[in-house]
Formats: sequence, structure tokens, C-alpha cells
Amino acid sequence: MIDLHNHSLYSYDSKRKMEDIVIEGISKDLDILGFSDHLDFNKNDPGNMFYKGKNQLEEFSFLKKKYSQKIKLFLGIESSYEKDYEDKIISSFKKFPFDYKIVSLHFVDGVVISDWIVNLEKDKKSIFEVDYEKYFIQLESIVDFKIFNILGHIDYYKKYSKFTNHRETFKRYQNYYERILRKVIKNGNILEINSSGLRHKCKEQFPSVEILKLYKDLGGEIVSTGSDSHKTGDIAFGFDRIQNIIKDFKFKVYKP
Repeated sequence: MIDLHNHSLYSYDSKRKMEDIVIEGISKDLDILGFSDHLDFNKNDPGNMFYKGKNQLEEFSFLKKKYSQKIKLFLGIESSYEKDYEDKIISSFKKFPFDYKIVSLHFVDGVVISDWIVNLEKDKKSIFEVDYEKYFIQLESIVDFKIFNILGHIDYYKKYSKFTNHRETFKRYQNYYERILRKVIKNGNILEINSSGLRHKCKEQFPSVEILKLYKDLGGEIVSTGSDSHKTGDIAFGFDRIQNIIKDFKFKVYKP
């Protein structure tokens, strides 16, 4: 099994030591484990400028050698893409020898997505009353960026939504999904299957089966797998379901 989406104390929202993550990964019988700590620049982000790449690279190199006979380790990064910070993201990507780069949408109109969704859905009694289009417009701008390997948790808004029937959202914005996925495939990028949604109210991985089917129908063949773990016990969470999905769609799994 491969889990490429894990956060350590080099992310502002995790307190786990890198070595503890490695040990848990071994206990979960992972073949490959990747670190993907946050690299963020939005001034409203509590993780703004938090990342210490030089320190992590030194620790990672030590652990990679120490555990080389038990597990394969890779050093990735997860960056919140916003056009205003594109130059800083590119500069940081070039500064460190990351094995892979995840780019995700965590902000809409400069507002962290958890707050944006709550405000958007406030006083709405039905999912049909909510206009999520700005999310998809900004998501599409990510795939135009191109300087990354993996598109993270494509339907991440579900995590914070008070509504659960997002099959309707998929139908309404399917044209956006189709354009985005076509670009992912054309650019040689990789769609992430992120199991963290199974730990939250939506009780579903990111992306949904409907999105994965569309990806497959458009010619998508390869996915990455990640648990988006931040705390002990979350590594490879829900991977039994993820493995079944991969088998059903006959996807290949990305290896750095």
C-alpha cells in the first residue's frame, strides 16, 4: 500500500514527529510512505510561512536511511494554490528536492474554505439553493498552474458542507469537473484519492465515485492514494475501501 499524504510537526496543524509517522506506517504494512507537509503563503492562513524545509530535509534524510530495509520513504509537499502566491510557490518548489508536489484548493476568494462554505450555506435549507461555482472556477485555475504532480482532494468542499447529497452538486457542475479532469490528463498530472473524507461528516472519500468514473471515462488511468493524516491512527485510514475502488476502476497507483 502507498500513502503519500501525511502531515508532521512541520505542518502547523499536526504535532506528530516524523519518526512516529514512519513507525506507524510500518505497523500498517505500508510499502511506501510520503510526507506532504503544508507550504502556504496566504496571510490569513495560520500556516503562513510555517514550513521549515531545510530542517525537514535533514530529518527526512536520516529517517530514510535508518528505515530503508522496512519501508520506502518519500518527501513531498502540499501547497495551497492561489494565483497571487504563484511566484512564491514556484520558488519554494525549486528550492527543495521534493519527490512529488500536491497542489490543493484550501481558499476561495482568499477565505479559508471551512469559513467560506459555512458562510455560503448559512440560512440555506436545501443544497439546491447553494451556488458553489466560485469553488470550481478557482479549482480550474489550479490545473492551469501545471507545476505540480498531484491534484489534491478535488471535491474537498464536502468536508465542511452541512449538506450530504453532493450527487446533485456533481450533476450541476459536471461541466467544470469534465474540463478540469481533461486538463489533469492532458498535462500528465495525477488525481488523488484521499480517504480523509471517510473520517468526516460526508463519510466519503475525495473524490466521489461519480467523479472517479468520469475521470476513467475521459481516459484517466493513474491515481495517487493518501490518508491526509494529521494525528496518530489516521495513516492508511479507510484504505480497504480505497483499494477496492482502485481495483473496480482498474486504476494504476502512482509511485514517486
